Amino acid sequence: MRVALIGPVPPHLGGATPGGVATHQEQLAAGLAAAGVDAPLLATNTCTSPKAWRAVHPDFPLFRLARPEDAFIDYLAAVGPFRTARYAAYLALHPQLGSRREVLLNTLWYRHFLAEVRPDVLHVQHPLERCSYVRQVQRLEGWRLPLVVTAHSLFGEHDAATIERLMAPNLRAADRVIAVSGHIADQALELGVDRGRVRVIRSGVDIDRFRPRDKATARHRLGIADSTRVVLFVGNLEPRKQVDVLVQAMVEVRRRLLTVELVIVGSGESAGVLDQTETLLRLTRNLGLLDAVHFVGRVEDQRLLDYYAAADVFALPSSSEAQGIVALEAMACGLPVVATAVGGLLETIEDGRTGHLVPSGDVTALAEGVLKLLENEPHRQAIAAAARQAVEHDFSWPGAVAATIEVYRDVLGC
Repeated sequence: MRVALIGPVPPHLGGATPGGVATHQEQLAAGLAAAGVDAPLLATNTCTSPKAWRAVHPDFPLFRLARPEDAFIDYLAAVGPFRTARYAAYLALHPQLGSRREVLLNTLWYRHFLAEVRPDVLHVQHPLERCSYVRQVQRLEGWRLPLVVTAHSLFGEHDAATIERLMAPNLRAADRVIAVSGHIADQALELGVDRGRVRVIRSGVDIDRFRPRDKATARHRLGIADSTRVVLFVGNLEPRKQVDVLVQAMVEVRRRLLTVELVIVGSGESAGVLDQTETLLRLTRNLGLLDAVHFVGRVEDQRLLDYYAAADVFALPSSSEAQGIVALEAMACGLPVVATAVGGLLETIEDGRTGHLVPSGDVTALAEGVLKLLENEPHRQAIAAAARQAVEHDFSWPGAVAATIEVYRDVLGC
């Protein structure tokens, strides 16, 4: 079996931006390789040349990169002038597909990748543009390769126009849709995807990398005093994450526990005009919390692990989450989580046993959830232990990879 993987990769593998989809792609690719599945990867969010990639990541199962830094004449030689002209003519007749130059370059490179790989199955991460490029190539070449699409998020995280114009048609065209939670599966059905084509496979966590570590050592590296209580947030600074609710909750938390500080890991770069960084800094200043709220931006992998180890509580106040990968990472590290009772988080966290769930946007409830863990050490430790156990049992990557391989076999059998 040969599977063509198409999707983004995380920054430490050359990707331009972080995120759960990129982490999922990396872990799936590595897991498939370990399981003996030939799965070349087309990375869609990097411009690193194949030669430079291999020099840094010789063992990672990457085959080709979208938009390589090779000379443009080499690129044309790879796809050929006749095919370039034919694809350009098709796009000229279909202006609704978007910017002709961008779509042309991507579609041709996808075709080049698939022609060299000759896969049995196509597996695309997320039903966005990259899925449309695959469908256009199949249409133009007259190919009929089984298409598997993993849906990581839908309503609440994408605007209605994007869902209606792009995501819904791509999901309905897929031979199988993998939903990362039952919540996303239900939304796919609402968009008209046939129930028999949907499979729920929750994203896993690397439980060897994300594991309990020595708190004192981590705090020493980060310069955090032993007496300080630390609440941690990790994620993009965009409106959906509702970090403003968490900052406001810190007013009540600090009123009862003066030694508590909030560490915010992440940036709003990928959110574009929706970047909340300045708004959050202004809110922090207006609330008089500049000494208690620390924005550390994006951090390297080892430093992120140190923050997970150094913290006492992890908070995820999002208005919507397909699954909540960062919550799972925190749980795997033995860090108790307070999160909003929305979307896939309802399936990730068992309220009162592996974490605490609170209503979305409720500042008081979020503060009480944090304080419930900070003020009761035996309860905090019990939640942390149960969270780690739940991740080991229900969210390990080997299980997710095995379930994905079954989807491949299923679609090939049909």
